[in-house]
Amino acid sequence: MEFRQLKYFIAVAEELHFGRAAKKVGIAQPALSQQIQQLEQDLGGKLFVRTKRTVSLTDAGKLFLNQARLIITQADYAVDITRQAFSGVFGELVIGFVESTSWDILPHVIEIYRKRFPNVKISLQHLHTINQIEALQNGNIHIGISGFPANNPNLNFHIIRKESYWVAMPKEHRLSEKQNIFINDLKTEDLITTNREVGAFYYDSMIKMCMDSGFSPQICQTANEMQTILSLVSCGIGIALIHESAKYLRSDLIYKELLGTNRHAYQPSFVWKKDNISPATKCFLEIALNLYP
Repeated sequence: MEFRQLKYFIAVAEELHFGRAAKKVGIAQPALSQQIQQLEQDLGGKLFVRTKRTVSLTDAGKLFLNQARLIITQADYAVDITRQAFSGVFGELVIGFVESTSWDILPHVIEIYRKRFPNVKISLQHLHTINQIEALQNGNIHIGISGFPANNPNLNFHIIRKESYWVAMPKEHRLSEKQNIFINDLKTEDLITTNREVGAFYYDSMIKMCMDSGFSPQICQTANEMQTILSLVSCGIGIALIHESAKYLRSDLIYKELLGTNRHAYQPSFVWKKDNISPATKCFLEIALNLYP
């Protein structure tokens, strides 16, 4: 049985006239009759009762008509959603993101994207930058919003913004009264920082910044998330070098910009594969790069 035979059968069933049905589907009447006979032979019985004057459906023909219509409807739907998928308005988009981008970047982009592409299923995965790069290469996510640009020949990246270093400290800390804080002011301070395994760019940049100033930082505690780092600062365990947008997370601390360095603590970026980009990913990037040119 062929798909076109279903359409021929439905035309005859609706017209109950082989001549009109042939015109409707655009083939000659003898060819239509031959296709219906072949269909009946494949199914093992008559679908129509034919006389010189009339054509009517058999009971089996009536049952087959309902099923044939369902098949055609489902096929049309499959064609429609596939075309939508090719154009990016239907499908699935898996996004990896680092913690800090969920504060402003991620909700901003998704809000606009969902309004334009409501039929795309969005899945979010909280992944550190290093895990995003692996997930992109393995095809487990379509796009990443990372904490720094990807240094990988298989990936493209777009820097969203560059944030300078700030110092987070308890309100009673001795440096809180200083108007300006420079990197050398931190020589003897206990520092709380991110684990290098999850924040290599930030960690290495911070270490080099201190080493360039002639000292090795005194790291007293590490953590995986900025929220945890700032909580430890509030407990008086130490102070922390943070990126600028993190200073809005807690109001019980003092934040001061670190002066005397041109290094950036944080460079949130969109990251994606150079090849085999899905239509949904292309549409997302079009919106994202327009919002953050």
